[in-house]
Amino acid sequence: MKAFEQDNHKHGPQKNVPARTIPNYIKYFVILSSLVLTGYVVILAQSVVGPLLAAFIVSLLLKPLSQKFELVRMPRSISSLFAMFIVFIVIVGLSTFFSAQIANIASEMNSIESQFNSMIDKGHKWTENTFGIAASEQTTYLKQSLGKLLENSSSIATSTISATANFFTGFFLFLISLFFFLYYRSFLVSFLYRVFSHKNHGQLGVTLKKVEGVVRNYILGLFAVILIIAVLNTIGLLALGIKHAVFFGALSAILTIIPYAGVMLGSLLPAIFALVTKDSLWYPVGVIGIFAVVQFLEGNFITPNIVGNQVSVNPFAAIVGLLVGGMMLGATGMIFAIPLLAIVKVICDSIEETRPIGYLIGSPPDDEELYEKRRKRAQRMFGNKA
Repeated sequence: MKAFEQDNHKHGPQKNVPARTIPNYIKYFVILSSLVLTGYVVILAQSVVGPLLAAFIVSLLLKPLSQKFELVRMPRSISSLFAMFIVFIVIVGLSTFFSAQIANIASEMNSIESQFNSMIDKGHKWTENTFGIAASEQTTYLKQSLGKLLENSSSIATSTISATANFFTGFFLFLISLFFFLYYRSFLVSFLYRVFSHKNHGQLGVTLKKVEGVVRNYILGLFAVILIIAVLNTIGLLALGIKHAVFFGALSAILTIIPYAGVMLGSLLPAIFALVTKDSLWYPVGVIGIFAVVQFLEGNFITPNIVGNQVSVNPFAAIVGLLVGGMMLGATGMIFAIPLLAIVKVICDSIEETRPIGYLIGSPPDDEELYEKRRKRAQRMFGNKA
């Protein structure tokens, strides 16, 4: 009996025994391994993940439109199809516009080719006078380079065909995913409520509303910014006398969906076109100057006043997001990096353990806000004398 009591004392339930805590280095290893594995899977499945991500972001924008259709007793399947059809019409309209503009530029290739040849001759003479390389040697080098390019033409053609096929496959998957995200939106939200415990349902509802609002306001504000930039670019190019100013202005404005790098990429094509079609170097310099002014206005006045603080992501986090998004999902990752970072920030802000990450992604407080926080903290600690 005494032995039984001693054994029961040893192996019985013991109270007030502290639970084992997992070391921080193991937590760090698990988190890092999960991130690396997730990134690797996303890279392998980017042809599927990219269209799904684009469809998810666009579905958040189109949800209110689909709901308005359903208020007039339209079935959800029809409202989802109608919203998807609007997106399809917009994309087809933009493609038709740019295709027509490119066809107009191609029709002028004969005159552009003569000017381009004269510019090449000037380049030959400048190279010969500056570096002492004869024009015949330059021509030979160009022919050799062209021959190597033609040798690889089959692989280039194969890559082009493959890229075209992948584009149409991704576009079809985008439309299908967009329809199902709109059609099954209640089902997907119900799934999220089943994932989390009942006590967290209130916070989950608030977080979902914030995510929808942030993405919707950002995309609508971005559309307004694109329209304003297109008008400013077109006016500037028309003032310089650059042909096809509407095409170049609209193209550069659409490229602003890629933050920081979009405007620079959009200015290269009209600058090269001005260099080929105009007799003076001041025209391409003027084009670059106009786009620099528009970029300054966009970064300091247009975007802050229209988009405002809807997406409070600091520039460094945005640049890192662009690089990571481009590495993992290509152009789709770069386009949707900012709204995806905004979603991550909203989620991190709603969870106590991840609020420091949300703070790190967001914009830092200005000096006045920091001073006010420190003043209130000092008042709480030392009283009104502070």
